[in-house]
Parts: sequence; structure tokens; C-alpha cells
Amino acid sequence: MNKSYLLLPLALFVVSCTSTTKVEETKIDYLDLSGKEQVKLVEEYWSVAKRIDPRYPVSAARNNISGCVDLIVGIDQNGKAKGYKIRSSYPKGVFDNNAAAALVKWKWQATEKNKNNTPVLTSVRMDFSTSRNPTETKYLENCPKREV
Repeated sequence: MNKSYLLLPLALFVVSCTSTTKVEETKIDYLDLSGKEQVKLVEEYWSVAKRIDPRYPVSAARNNISGCVDLIVGIDQNGKAKGYKIRSSYPKGVFDNNAAAALVKWKWQATEKNKNNTPVLTSVRMDFSTSRNPTETKYLENCPKREV
């Protein structure tokens, strides 16, 4: 067997391994406004330019289940969601994926005060209810009415 048949694939493998470059992750220095008492402060930096409503899970609607998801989201300097963490949800796990899928499609616009497009961490709560005024006790305990 000719040695060149063995050397060619090996040489290609070595060249491909050495030519890959390490992609450096850029660390974003967020201003943390994710505390419940700070959630209104985000309006000084960013306003929602595009809000996507989450889809109501069919199984939850069929079973008349209401709930909420509180997410912490990073808004980067371009006004895009860069990662999220679910702070709390009720009932656990029922609405999480739908809330997160909608949130990552949101867009924000920097306010006039935020000329530097300061990235922030903030909290967003998404409510899921089959009625305009839910009365279920467990829902009201876990998803209290928000002050405007």
C-alpha cells in the first residue's frame, strides 16, 4: 500500500487542527437592575421596542391552568436579550419554555439618558391566565398583582 494514501488524511487532520482558532467570548459588564425594587429603573436605560407574547401551552389551556414566570434577562448594548435565568415560576415548569422562547425575541431601544447603551440585567414577569381576573387562590399567592 502506498504511504501517501495514509499520509494525506493524517496531514489534512493535523492542518485542520492547527488552523482552528479559539473564539473568545466577550464578557459583558451588566448594570444589575434585577432586584424586585429596582425593576422600574430599567426604564431609565431601555424601553421595549418589540414585545413578543408567549404562546399559551395547549395542555395548560385545556386544563384551565394559570401561572406566571419571572425571568432575569441580560439586555446587551444592541438591545437584544443575551441570556436569561428563571427566577421563579408557578406552577413550576409549566410555562417556563414558552416564556423564555418569547423573551429571547424581544428587542429594546436605548433611552436618551442611555447614550452609551449600557447593558443591564433586569427582571421580566410573564403572566399566563385563562381569565382576565383570575381568582384561583394558589395563582394569586404565587403571582401577586403587580403595581404599575
